Amino acid sequence: MDLPLLGHSINENSVFTPESLLARAADMRGASDERILRCCVLDGDNELGEVAKSVFGVTNCNSWPCFHTTMLTIHADGLEMGLIGGTVGAPFAVLIAEQLIALGYRHVVGYSSAGSINNTLTLLYLMVPDRAIRDEGTSFHYLPPAATVEAVGELPSVLARQAQSCGLEVHRGTTWTTDAPYCETQTQVDQHRAGGVLSVEMEAAALMALAKKRGAEIASLLHVTNAMGTQTTDFNKGPDDINERVIRCCLATFAEAIVD
Repeated sequence: MDLPLLGHSINENSVFTPESLLARAADMRGASDERILRCCVLDGDNELGEVAKSVFGVTNCNSWPCFHTTMLTIHADGLEMGLIGGTVGAPFAVLIAEQLIALGYRHVVGYSSAGSINNTLTLLYLMVPDRAIRDEGTSFHYLPPAATVEAVGELPSVLARQAQSCGLEVHRGTTWTTDAPYCETQTQVDQHRAGGVLSVEMEAAALMALAKKRGAEIASLLHVTNAMGTQTTDFNKGPDDINERVIRCCLATFAEAIVD
């Protein structure tokens, strides 16, 4: 059977590019002379924005010309970091990350909640995956077909080290990225658990593939809050200030990783 997902060349240039979209958006919105930032957090669950506004110095980034989202700029300790909320799912997270890269951003953290596959780790915990199972479609448009993709660059290691400051256990390992969270069967869970997979989420594999393809520094920070809705304590987010801690962790990560 010919599968459309695999029936395309990953080496042929796209007709539609982020550069052309951004140029048109800038024309329609009016060009801004505000300088582009160097780093950004993609907040999949849209949980960090309110804390950013109340705790940190925040402005709207007028130079972000995307039609689909808005960007906040967080100002802290001499660093300016972008924050974009609602980037849930592999296709949308990569769409936005592609536009960031086209504008010159080289360091991106994707932050999202995740389910726990490993049944020996105690919820809650954080995870910075170093490998992802490619059970989604986006990564296959960037890399040749394969079961998994590895994280690249130094940013994941820096992020994992800085995440210790959040006060939760931090783990490295393999995550399962899927486009269909409501189709996670027990057979799949058992298979991945036996293979040592720690978590399940919707973006990491695609972001790893994009990082490899575009040569960008991209890391995922997973807030593992649930056992896929099977426990009465699922979806507890942890300490009241966890969102502030995550923002500070990302700021410290970029401060360490970005070298002039």
